[in-house]
Amino acid sequence: MENNYKTQIKVGIYLALGTLCIFTSIFFLGGEKAVFTKFTAVHAHFEQVQGLSEGSVVSLSGVNVGNIKKIDFLPNQNMLDVTMSIDENYMSRVRKDSQVEIRTQGALGDKYIFIFSGSADKPQAESGDVLSVANPSDLLGVISQRGGEAGKIFDVVNEFYKMASSINSEGRLGKIMKNFESASTNLANTSRDAQSLMATFNQGKEQNQTGQKFSKSIDKLEAILSKIDKGEGTLGLLINDPSIHNQLKSYLGGSQRKNYLKSLLRTSIEKED
Repeated sequence: MENNYKTQIKVGIYLALGTLCIFTSIFFLGGEKAVFTKFTAVHAHFEQVQGLSEGSVVSLSGVNVGNIKKIDFLPNQNMLDVTMSIDENYMSRVRKDSQVEIRTQGALGDKYIFIFSGSADKPQAESGDVLSVANPSDLLGVISQRGGEAGKIFDVVNEFYKMASSINSEGRLGKIMKNFESASTNLANTSRDAQSLMATFNQGKEQNQTGQKFSKSIDKLEAILSKIDKGEGTLGLLINDPSIHNQLKSYLGGSQRKNYLKSLLRTSIEKED
């Protein structure tokens, strides 16, 4: 009986030691060794935490360096004080001018705090310091900050949807696209025909008599217009000589026309007498 009793005690001791070793291994492998790490508490003040909670991750330039320790309301202010516990090994990267921002992990993920490192020439942040809050840069943060203005985006989307629905009612959009396709085809055909006509004309200038005659006619017309513009010939003189214009104006204009008519009538009466 005594030997069995001693054996049971030994087995119990071995089981207890084995269980303790297993839990210790799980404790360290599971990351709970952070219990032995020193943390520094810094603060940030937000108007709203947007679903941030105690235990949420604190990230420094993308590296997890701590967690949210506490979230409290500030006395006599409509602000929330967020206490962050940061691993002291990373505090050398957190400066007095470092800024914080609430971000979202993925489109609908958990909230966390992102810390911008700040300027290297600024002193290191200390325990109890309050870090300034940066303007949100992610989409959800911007929409949350803009508040009512962000609603205009959805109004625009809604109006665009209504316009698209109106255009597409009764298959209008399909008809419009079909008309565009038809117009594009006609334009391409017209362009091809014009190119073909010009190619035929250029070829005819060299190979057939009709093309040569047409080319000569254009050259002659250009020569005639050039002479008229220079004032050569009767037509050129009529167009370019201002004296003819003045004479016509004197015959057709105002009091001189009346005098001319009076003289003409007087001459006609005298001849009758």
